[in-house]
Amino acid sequence: MPKSTISGSGGKPRKPRADFPLFPHGSGRWCKKVRGKFFYFGKVADDPKGEAALELWLSQRDEILAGRKPRPADGKVSLRHICNIFLTYKEKLVEAGEIKQTTWDDYYRTAARLIRVLGGSTAAVHLDAEDFGRLREDIAADWGPVRLGNEIQRVRSFFRYGYESGLLAVPVRFGPGFKKPTAKTLRLARAARGPLMFSPAELRSILEAAPVAIRPMAYLGLNGGLGASDCALLPVEAIDLAGGWLDYPRVKTGVPRRVCLWGETAAALNEWLAVRPEPKNPDHARLAFITPRGLSYAGAGKQTHWRVSGEFAKVLKTAGLQRPGRGFYTLRRVFQTVGEACGDFSAVAAIMGHVPRQNDMGSIYRQAVGDDRLRAVVDYVHDWLFPKIKAE
Repeated sequence: MPKSTISGSGGKPRKPRADFPLFPHGSGRWCKKVRGKFFYFGKVADDPKGEAALELWLSQRDEILAGRKPRPADGKVSLRHICNIFLTYKEKLVEAGEIKQTTWDDYYRTAARLIRVLGGSTAAVHLDAEDFGRLREDIAADWGPVRLGNEIQRVRSFFRYGYESGLLAVPVRFGPGFKKPTAKTLRLARAARGPLMFSPAELRSILEAAPVAIRPMAYLGLNGGLGASDCALLPVEAIDLAGGWLDYPRVKTGVPRRVCLWGETAAALNEWLAVRPEPKNPDHARLAFITPRGLSYAGAGKQTHWRVSGEFAKVLKTAGLQRPGRGFYTLRRVFQTVGEACGDFSAVAAIMGHVPRQNDMGSIYRQAVGDDRLRAVVDYVHDWLFPKIKAE
């Protein structure tokens, strides 16, 4: 038999059970204390078992825990519902090959932040400039201006989808403050951060410190501007060690790339492929890089490509070269920066897998970049990294 909410002595109300999340306040109302503030959920006398109070608490819990004043949903779509529908839509694009898993992972983290800061049960139509101001502050506390701008753009895409898909009757008003950092702010941040580069001597130290699986990835980053996702998803059949070429579209853009491999890169790949573990998952059989535990370096779900970046961070620590903002992607920056010094910008862009600008008519008419030009670029970067000693 359930216990009465009225005690036998003095008639003081009490919880219907020990794990009940609310307590009877002295004012005669069901109550919950969150961060020093009291929230009330109806009179105990009208709801002695607390059933209605519990239902009301659960419906408002996310907003209260997020620090927002709870407001009735009025049947309007919740923020959590918009996030779920949007992520499902993006997941289908991943399955269709239209966007990459890494892009979905970014959206997932954005959704988690939205729910944490604004409350999942919050009616989207009730969000206002003050809410998005708090959200912007939360983002800025974690990230610098560039990532702040990217996250703001992702947040806006959730609500734009909600409106365009008919989930929201009117567009959400973000307020005048929920904007990307200005171009000046970005320039000042880059100036304060300094160049995201490694010197030739530092890079040689990195290559020497890298283990057998990471060394060929580092070479591919320097030799052809491959990123972490490119390496994690690289298929074995894309590598022509006999001919010394890599034919592999860029993962992020799908733009075809052809890279002339250095002798050092081919040697590092040969050394790795000779000891490459068998993957535990048959679906990973075609991947060039497999972890010592037989897993994909691409990871799964919210871990996509992090294993490459994480392992490279360990190499930087071993080499004593850990610096803010410098990681595996810095190798791609090195290739772009040094490669451009050879003067053949079209060949550099072809190797990097850049998407041509919308008004770049030359890229429309240009049908291919010759192998001799591609080879000249990578040779130029190679000579910068491994300078030839002039005989006296």
